[in-house]
Amino acid sequence: MHRVRLAEIFPPGGPPITAERYELRSDTSAHSHDFIELAVVTDGTATHVSAAGEQHLDRGSVTLLRPGDWHGYHDCRRLVVYNLYVSPEAFRRELAWIRAAPHLGRILHGRSDGPLRLDPATLRIVETGLAETAAHTGPVYAVRVGILLCLLGGTAVSEDATDDQAAHVHPAVPAAAQLLENDIQRAWNLDELAATVSVSPPYLTRLFTAQFGVPPMNYLGRLRAERAAALLIETDLPVAAIGRLVGWHDPNYASRRFRHFFTLSPAAYRTRFRPGG
Repeated sequence: MHRVRLAEIFPPGGPPITAERYELRSDTSAHSHDFIELAVVTDGTATHVSAAGEQHLDRGSVTLLRPGDWHGYHDCRRLVVYNLYVSPEAFRRELAWIRAAPHLGRILHGRSDGPLRLDPATLRIVETGLAETAAHTGPVYAVRVGILLCLLGGTAVSEDATDDQAAHVHPAVPAAAQLLENDIQRAWNLDELAATVSVSPPYLTRLFTAQFGVPPMNYLGRLRAERAAALLIETDLPVAAIGRLVGWHDPNYASRRFRHFFTLSPAAYRTRFRPGG
């Protein structure tokens, strides 16, 4: 049974990164969760099913899922997958420097057209570390952070990120991201956000997209959708109330924006993925 809630994965006072190993020989039902998951295939093959469609997986494939993303595995043939779970808050606190590093923000926040890949040498390093940390042996937290860096760095290289503009992060970019994250209910617009961080709207859009792979308002929309997804599976609040809580005051607009990210209406998402539902 896949765990879908932060509290189930990260107990109070525990580290914000953990790992598990799965060996799958049959289909798994689609499920969602409210944390970041990096799934690394070390053996076998399968078809990965998600809002992005169906994608073939084999050794070296890496799937990155953000909070709210749903997925499952079909046609599993001796599939061995290691899941590295990371609390989203960790990237806003102790690991905030990672997403500000050149190219890594785009891996964490941008949409990929397919599974990421690790080269054989990096995969061997990651596989060894995952096997150790999944068994809870050795300096676990340090190993997990190292694995995370290898995964993100290795997939960034595989994406061939060569945009010089992303090599130096303008301070307006993390400042704008933090403003959006700290107040997703606010009726932000690009002009107001750009003025707050003292750059022009077109320049902010260019800088932000280079670092995170999406423009600022798309980034805000994703934050709202992620929070709405968590509330749908964690609470009994009406869908319209959840929309208002994340800054979408028109129910029809809220439903359209939610569908844009997860391909399901809020009500259908709750019915399909709420534990025990």
